[in-house]
Amino acid sequence: MRQRGTHVPLSHDFGGKMKKLFTRKKVIAFIVVLAAAAIIFSFLNKDTKASEVMANVSKLERKTLEHIISVKSPLEGIEKAEVVSPLNYEIIDIRVKEGDIVKKDQILAVLDSEELEKQIEYEENQIELSKLESEDKIKSMQIEYDKVLSNIAELEEAYKQNKELYENGVITEEAFKNSEKSLSDAKIGIESYNAVNGKIVRSEADKKRIEIQEQQLQLKKEDLEKIYVKSPIDGTVTRVNVNIGRYAKDTENAAAMFIVENLEKLQMKVAVSEFDVGKIKLGQEAEIHSDILGNESANGVVARISPTAEQKDNNNMDRVIPVLIDITERPENLIAGVIANAKIKTDRVENVFAVPSGALIQDGEEYKIYTLNEDNTISGIPVEIGLETDLESEVTGDGLTEGMKIVVNPNEAFVEGMSVIPNENE
Repeated sequence: MRQRGTHVPLSHDFGGKMKKLFTRKKVIAFIVVLAAAAIIFSFLNKDTKASEVMANVSKLERKTLEHIISVKSPLEGIEKAEVVSPLNYEIIDIRVKEGDIVKKDQILAVLDSEELEKQIEYEENQIELSKLESEDKIKSMQIEYDKVLSNIAELEEAYKQNKELYENGVITEEAFKNSEKSLSDAKIGIESYNAVNGKIVRSEADKKRIEIQEQQLQLKKEDLEKIYVKSPIDGTVTRVNVNIGRYAKDTENAAAMFIVENLEKLQMKVAVSEFDVGKIKLGQEAEIHSDILGNESANGVVARISPTAEQKDNNNMDRVIPVLIDITERPENLIAGVIANAKIKTDRVENVFAVPSGALIQDGEEYKIYTLNEDNTISGIPVEIGLETDLESEVTGDGLTEGMKIVVNPNEAFVEGMSVIPNENE
């Protein structure tokens, strides 16, 4: 008899093998699913990272660019005169007020001349006195001179007689020598008189003294004309800093008596930085703005550039160069004294490609911009920079075409070929 306990049926052995095979396939399938999941997760994760990079883009366009230097200063008349008086007498009349239009040499004020007239009278009397004293001196000297001449004549006659007597042995040599000496002394003495052809004339010292007195008198007479304070130019009286009853130099803060300006033409005296002045040229146009003009503007032109620099102010060591701008066209309401802003147009280019300055990426000594491809990836294009303004820069380079999309806000995270999410509203 066969023992049942030791018999192994064929079907039971086959089933075990099949169960093991089925288990191995499940493991393999599970591994495949995990790998696929990893790939999908990686792809999705990569897409998520890419979606975080946003780029503002705009179309590349041709534009007109202008480089502008902006400066501020008060507007002034093209001519300005600060009228003062060299005299310091009381003001007895003021003939103008602020806003009056005056002509050159028109009288603005009159000073009291009483004291000056007294001085002139005194000087005239002094000169007359000096001349009378000189004439009296001449008369007295003439009398003395005539006496000396008469004495010399007598001495010459005596000398002739004594010479003859000496030669004949009548008188001694000593007597003759005494006669000769008396004549010589008299001739020397007469040379001290200031005489011409026997007439005493005024000495050089007296002439000079009277000449100085006459010059002083002339200056006083010229001062008498200066009691009339006059305008040195045609223009408008913009300031009156005096009052009747006060003295000519008694003005507040030592200001000029009057300020007269030619307001037919205005100008601006501006200070340009030493770093910008190289861009300034004579004849460059300027656009003038001021609060008083509202939305209007005036036109100007660079008329003069100072050949020397000066210190900006006492608290700043920066150097500036004075530049004069003439206002060539202006609205009627633009007046002197207001603060104006001049925009000097130093350079201009037309029909050029221009990009925002922030779109430029510096790569060593070269520059590039990023363009947006159709698949939303970016590519770099080398460019050269031309005219630069505060906001935009002129660019040139191979591959630039009008209408192409450029990235306006690239940063260090942007690399060649990366994908971005474009924002074309910027």
